[in-house]
Amino acid sequence: MNAPHRFILEPYKGGSTRHTCPGCGKPHEFTQYVDTETGELLPEHVGKCNRADACGYHYPPRDYFRDNGTRPSGSDGTQSKSEPPPRPPYLHDRAEVRALRAHPERNTLSTYWRERIGADRWDEVAKAYALGTWQDGRLAGGVVYWQVDTHGHVKAGKIMQYDPTTGKRSKEERTTSWVHFMRTRQSAGELNVEQCLFGEHLLKGWPMDQPVAVVESEKTAMIAAALCPKYCWVATGSKDGFKLAYLEALTGRKVLAFPDLSRDGVAFMQWKERAIELGHLFASIHVSDILERKATEADRIAGLDIGDHLLRFNDPTVKSSTTTITTLSAPPPPILSRAEVAVKRMAGRNPAINTLVNLLDLDLSRARVRTL
Repeated sequence: MNAPHRFILEPYKGGSTRHTCPGCGKPHEFTQYVDTETGELLPEHVGKCNRADACGYHYPPRDYFRDNGTRPSGSDGTQSKSEPPPRPPYLHDRAEVRALRAHPERNTLSTYWRERIGADRWDEVAKAYALGTWQDGRLAGGVVYWQVDTHGHVKAGKIMQYDPTTGKRSKEERTTSWVHFMRTRQSAGELNVEQCLFGEHLLKGWPMDQPVAVVESEKTAMIAAALCPKYCWVATGSKDGFKLAYLEALTGRKVLAFPDLSRDGVAFMQWKERAIELGHLFASIHVSDILERKATEADRIAGLDIGDHLLRFNDPTVKSSTTTITTLSAPPPPILSRAEVAVKRMAGRNPAINTLVNLLDLDLSRARVRTL
């Protein structure tokens, strides 16, 4: 009789046991692995997406322990000897990027937005973001969003199908995948795929003193780049992508974040809390509440984003790359008290200061600085 496995997929016990997939970004579709000896869940990216065909993400415990050079702790709490260092991350060949960039106007995303925004302007943005077109099988005509880091490494390519008559995500099943999975039929965990911000490669030529705008979806970043080019627009790929692994590429920069609307405002609050947690990395960071202030209940239910907001203030019949109405402006610099200035200076040397202030919920705006 075979011995039971120590690590199993967490049994279903309601919606709280199904999470957002780190591969495709779909909520309530990801199952984490649990340690049956301790009852504890493994890290949030160790698990399997329920959407086997559309996503295929599967990062099992054996890969996790191998990649981190460890083995599970024994019942006595000891840990076994480290294994060899993990293999390097999977990278795409730049020749593949060039091949899929041919005729970007033929993908289902560009078909709509070239008409709405203007062919010249859209094609200019598509070229800047290295937009590709998938050419094979059921996803033929889908857009390829390449994730290229500041070193020029092509880390991942997300494939998505859109309705060319509405410009929105296709409502049909199995309309999202990844280039690595379509080519190899192996998951991100099996290939050691690492992701980065969509549009990250544009940072290399963007001045450090000019603001960078962060949004959730790749489509939003491109629409915003076409309508509001005074910012460098990058995308996390999902609400949960607003995290250190992606945002550290923005270290030392002025950052503006525009989370999508949600019915209960959870996206805004999540990004605001994360901005406080990671604030020491940036020259400045501001999570905009422009959507929260202006949204109707219908907007919240629809989950509108900053791209939708910009389109409302731009004439959809205008097709000129030189005519742009922008409605966003950088927030004014906050007026800090002496105590806040002192704490900010100390946090620059020791980031743990910010963590302590947040844990204690300290209001420094009215605090006084005493000299010894």
